Parts: sequence; structure tokens; C-alpha cells
Amino acid sequence: MDGRAHYRKAEQFADKAAEYLGHGDGQETASVWAAVAQVHATLAVAAGVEPEPGPKLTRQGLEPYPDADPL
Repeated sequence: MDGRAHYRKAEQFADKAAEYLGHGDGQETASVWAAVAQVHATLAVAAGVEPEPGPKLTRQGLEPYPDADPL
């Protein structure tokens, strides 16, 4: 799943949780759906905030940056 798919799932599960709000016996069910929605929302954010790739690891160690000043 990519970030967009997680976001869509989060919206679907949040809507499902909202269906159970205000119903006497549905509060626990609403809490479960809301928790699942929160997990997917967190995964959507995490997928969108991936760190930039760092230097590649080679057999000799880290690959030097091409724009590094070789003093």
C-alpha cells in the first residue's frame, strides 16, 4: 500500500467509526474503527515524509559525495 491508499483507508475507517458514535452499545466499536483509521492515517503520513536517500553503501564503505571538496 502506498500513502494515498492508506489515506483512503483512513477516511473509510473514520467514516465507519462515525456511524457508531452516539449509539449506546456502539461506543466500543467506534473506538476500534477510529484506532484502525488512526493507524492508516499515520502510515499515510509516514509514506509521505520519507527521508531523502543517503549515500550508497559499497563494499568499501560509504560512497563519497561527488561534490565533496577533496582537500
